[in-house]
Amino acid sequence: MTDVHRIARLSISTQSANPLRGVVEIETSDTTMRFELNEDLAHNLCMDLERFLTQVPLRAPRLVRGGRS
Repeated sequence: MTDVHRIARLSISTQSANPLRGVVEIETSDTTMRFELNEDLAHNLCMDLERFLTQVPLRAPRLVRGGRS
Protein backbone atom coordinates (compact mmCIF):
# COMPACT_ATOMS: atom_id res chain seq x y z
CA MET A 1 0.00 0.00 0.00
CA THR A 2 1.76 3.15 -1.16
CA ASP A 3 -0.82 5.77 -0.22
CA VAL A 4 -1.95 5.62 3.42
CA HIS A 5 -4.79 7.83 4.61
CA ARG A 6 -5.96 8.61 8.13
CA ILE A 7 -9.57 7.53 8.69
CA ALA A 8 -11.78 10.34 9.96
CA ARG A 9 -15.00 8.30 10.18
CA LEU A 10 -16.09 4.74 9.54
CA SER A 11 -19.62 3.36 9.36
CA ILE A 12 -21.20 0.02 8.51
CA SER A 13 -24.85 -0.24 7.50
CA THR A 14 -27.00 -3.25 6.64
CA GLN A 15 -28.57 -3.47 3.19
CA SER A 16 -30.05 -6.95 3.46
CA ALA A 17 -30.45 -9.54 6.23
CA ASN A 18 -30.91 -12.56 3.97
CA PRO A 19 -28.36 -12.84 2.46
CA LEU A 20 -26.44 -10.66 4.89
CA ARG A 21 -25.02 -7.68 2.99
CA GLY A 22 -24.02 -4.20 3.96
CA VAL A 23 -21.99 -1.14 3.08
CA VAL A 24 -18.77 -0.01 4.73
CA GLU A 25 -18.23 3.72 4.36
CA ILE A 26 -14.77 5.13 5.10
CA GLU A 27 -14.30 8.88 5.24
CA THR A 28 -10.88 10.52 5.04
CA SER A 29 -9.95 14.17 4.81
CA ASP A 30 -9.87 13.85 1.00
CA THR A 31 -12.75 11.57 0.09
CA THR A 32 -15.43 9.11 1.14
CA MET A 33 -15.19 5.52 -0.09
CA ARG A 34 -18.01 2.97 -0.04
CA PHE A 35 -17.52 -0.80 -0.19
CA GLU A 36 -20.04 -3.62 -0.34
CA LEU A 37 -19.68 -6.09 2.53
CA ASN A 38 -20.94 -9.67 2.68
CA GLU A 39 -20.98 -12.10 5.61
CA ASP A 40 -17.72 -13.84 4.63
CA LEU A 41 -15.85 -10.55 4.37
CA ALA A 42 -17.33 -9.40 7.69
CA HIS A 43 -16.02 -12.55 9.43
CA ASN A 44 -12.57 -12.07 7.87
CA LEU A 45 -12.53 -8.44 8.97
CA CYS A 46 -13.45 -9.48 12.53
CA MET A 47 -10.60 -12.02 12.64
CA ASP A 48 -8.10 -9.47 11.30
CA LEU A 49 -9.24 -6.82 13.79
CA GLU A 50 -9.06 -9.31 16.67
CA ARG A 51 -5.49 -10.20 15.69
CA PHE A 52 -4.63 -6.48 15.43
CA LEU A 53 -6.17 -5.64 18.81
CA THR A 54 -4.54 -8.52 20.69
CA GLN A 55 -1.02 -8.42 19.29
CA VAL A 56 1.83 -7.93 21.73
CA PRO A 57 3.52 -4.56 21.25
CA LEU A 58 7.04 -4.84 19.87
CA ARG A 59 9.70 -3.62 22.26
CA ALA A 60 12.49 -1.40 21.06
CA PRO A 61 15.82 -3.26 20.96
CA ARG A 62 18.12 -2.55 23.89
CA LEU A 63 21.15 -0.47 23.09
CA VAL A 64 24.52 -2.09 23.78
CA ARG A 65 26.90 0.26 25.56
CA GLY A 66 30.52 -0.41 26.40
CA GLY A 67 30.42 -3.91 24.94
CA ARG A 68 27.86 -5.18 27.49
CA SER A 69 24.15 -5.84 26.98
